[in-house]
Amino acid sequence: MEKLKDSAEKRRFWEQHVRNWKSSGLTQAEYCRQHELSSKSFLYWKRKDKPMIAPVCLVEVPVQRRAPISPHPRPLRLVVGSLYGIELERDFDTQALDQLLQFLERR
Repeated sequence: MEKLKDSAEKRRFWEQHVRNWKSSGLTQAEYCRQHELSSKSFLYWKRKDKPMIAPVCLVEVPVQRRAPISPHPRPLRLVVGSLYGIELERDFDTQALDQLLQFLERR
């Protein structure tokens, strides 16, 4: 592989190879061998090619109580995409939840 001049050129180079590999029908190893590419570098750039995760947006949702409450209530579950899931028991630690939500907002 020739020496690339700058990071933008390097990014374009690898993005093009990742696109070409996806449409080639070859395994990653075969593609890298045919194009004399480092398989470790290829894997790194292939992972960078994944779309960015949308930022977390928290929205307050009003909850209506239903009577009577079951003696064995199910936990409250919150699922965000395929990455995050939170399950809260009836007597959950509100401080821990607050810290978790603040952490997720910063990501």
